[in-house]
Formats: sequence, structure tokens, C-alpha cells
Amino acid sequence: MVAITAITAITTAAARFPQPQFETGHVVPVAGHPAVFELLPDWADATILTAVLLLTAWAVLRRRSRRLTLALSLACLAWYGFVRHGCICPVGATQDCAEALFGGGGMPWIVGFLFAAPLVAALFFGRVFCAAVCPLGAIQDIAVVKPLRVPKVVDAVLRLLPLGVLALAVVMAANNAVYPICVTDPFVGLFRRSAPAEMLLAGAAVLLLGTVIARPYCRYACPYGVLLGWCSRLAWRRATITPDICIRCRLCERICPFDAIQPPRAAAADGGSPATRRPLLLLLLLTPVLVALGGWAGHVVAPLLAVHQPEVRIEQHLAQQAVQPELAWEDIAAFREQGGDTVVLHAQAAAVRARFAFGASLAGALLGLALGWRLVALARRPVRPFFSIDHSRCFSCGRCFGVCPQHRVWLSKRRGCDAREG
Repeated sequence: MVAITAITAITTAAARFPQPQFETGHVVPVAGHPAVFELLPDWADATILTAVLLLTAWAVLRRRSRRLTLALSLACLAWYGFVRHGCICPVGATQDCAEALFGGGGMPWIVGFLFAAPLVAALFFGRVFCAAVCPLGAIQDIAVVKPLRVPKVVDAVLRLLPLGVLALAVVMAANNAVYPICVTDPFVGLFRRSAPAEMLLAGAAVLLLGTVIARPYCRYACPYGVLLGWCSRLAWRRATITPDICIRCRLCERICPFDAIQPPRAAAADGGSPATRRPLLLLLLLTPVLVALGGWAGHVVAPLLAVHQPEVRIEQHLAQQAVQPELAWEDIAAFREQGGDTVVLHAQAAAVRARFAFGASLAGALLGLALGWRLVALARRPVRPFFSIDHSRCFSCGRCFGVCPQHRVWLSKRRGCDAREG
């Protein structure tokens, strides 16, 4: 009754005091109600993320269940993808943290938590975030139909691309430039259902490619996956192929669409002769050359990156307008309205270019070092008595669980124990 009376009073007031009509074309804004998820406090977001990370770790490590992992993946895709419109976004949080670290500004604690929580989970349980929580990974995982094997050399080179994207994101964010990852995210348009046609087509193309190349964005573009892979190598507990002794049936190797299963390898028959060690030595000598070339390439690319920074862009627009006065840009108009000093602007732009030159050169050198290390790793032939997992590639999806005969034996024993305890 009280609600009806209130609504009647509001309606009567609106009739007595109508909205004013402006002749200037001003449109009176209409009050809207925020979505339900926008009403959640930050602590609730942190609690939900922690819960799903722990649930995924339980499904992968304790239950060893592909079905449970897939169910959690679909739930997280629905919540974080289509309800939350692609957020959680640790990729964007990576850039926020870089900007706060190098720019000297602060950031909300929830941004730091979204960035750190999956990494901490990876240090304890492996890449459980990739297994089910990340909506970008989940939507690609369900698109896998008939995956093809990427040649090892090609895969080794392509897996350097995420490291390059990470370096680019840090350099750009540290200099207050555009966020390239957020601009090129192929799925944000699909999740938000309000993107240009070309962005939707890009997402569809990645999904189509994902039917034959499993998780192409995760493997060859995602910068956050680089950090997760590093942490997973140090994990306290990680996904294993079998809960018992491996019988070398090779079923796990065939079912894994990410080439994360490493087959057994015997020791070299010649005991490691100088002839077999020569390629490794040559690659070790080549690594400093790759580092130098990478640093030089970064120095060359730096001016192209710097133009995306506001001060450098305004300086360029002023130079172009001096030659062609008919040209006009909004940033120049705002700069002049605020009484900007061109001398100060030139000094700021020069400092920005110097920072870009240093950062891009350093990033290029690190990429050269990573390429040399990757080639050296390909040339090495470590002895492996059984099948093992390369945890930098493994997404903890659990596909290998269901095909492993030893897993089935373990599962039947566990069910028998549960039945006796019941």
C-alpha cells in the first residue's frame, strides 16, 4: 500500500511539474538502473573469484574430473563472459598494474587482486585459472573440434608472440599510451554484444580457427598466459597424467590438443658426442646476437609506438597543422584552450620518446634472449623415462584424465573405497 501511494505521489508531481523544454536541443537524461552485477561490492567479486579458483583446483587435482572442470568452465563463461561482459579481465589488470607501477599512480585494490589471485593460484595448483575460470579460454575450449598438430619449430616461434604482446602492453601502459590488448581483444565485442562488425568478425575468425588449432588466442596471443606459465612451472601441486605408474599407452599424447604431453626419451646412443653437442653450442653463441638484434629492432620500433602517447600525438598534430592550417584536431583545440605551452610540450614529448626508446630496446633484447633460450631448449635432448607434462603449455583441461587406463583403475578403486566407507 505504501509503495502504491508513493508511485501515485510521484506521478502527480510529474504532472504538476513537467520537465522543462529547452530550445537548444538539450536532452534530459533518463535515470537508469545499474545491472545486478554492478551492485556487487568489491569484496564479493574477490570472494567469487577465490571460490571458483579453489573449486577448479579441487576438480582438477582431487577429483581428476574433466566433466566437473567443463561444468565449471561453462558456468564461468556464462558469468564472467556474458553477464560480466568479459570481466574478470586480468589482461587489462596487467596493464593497470604496469601503469600504476611505472606511472606512480594508485589503483583500486580489486584490480590488484584480480591480477594477483590467478597467479597465486598457479603457484599452488597450476593453471587452474585457464582450466575453467577465464571466459576467453572457456569459449575457445568448447570450440575445439578436430585439433591439428602445429610443427614444433613453428609452435616454438609462435609462442614468443604472447611475450611480445606482454612487453608491448607494459611499455605502452608505463608511458600512459593506448592499451593495445583491450583494443585487439577478439571476444569483448561478443561478450558485450555491442561492438563494430569487424570486431565480431575477428572473434568469429578466432573461434573458427580454434576448431582446428586449439585455443589459438590463449597459446599465441594472451600475455597473461606467459605469467601463468612461469608460475605453473613452480607450482606446489599440478595436474598429472596418471595417478599411478605410466604404462606408455600414448593415449594422453594423442588426446591433448595443446601438445603439452612430452613423450619418453632415451639417452643418446653415442653418449653425447661432440657432433651432437655442436648445434647446441652454436645456438648458445647465437643467443647474444639475437639479443643485440632484438634491442636494435626495439629501438627502431620505438618512434612508431611513441606516437600513441598524448603529448607526442599533440606535438605531431601541431607540426602538421603548421604546414596545413586547414587541418584540425580536438586535442589541439583542447591544448590551446587550456593555455598549453609549446616549449613545455616539446620537452615532455622528447622525454616520452626517450622512455619509449629505452623501454622498447629493453623489451626487444629480452625477446631476443627468449628466442635464443627457446632454440636452445629445442636443441637439448633431456632424458625422460615416462610421459610428462610441459606445464607452461598445459591448461589443466583434464582431457587426458578420461583416456588414461591408470586413471580408470584409480577411479574404480576410489569408488570401491567410498562404497565401503558408506
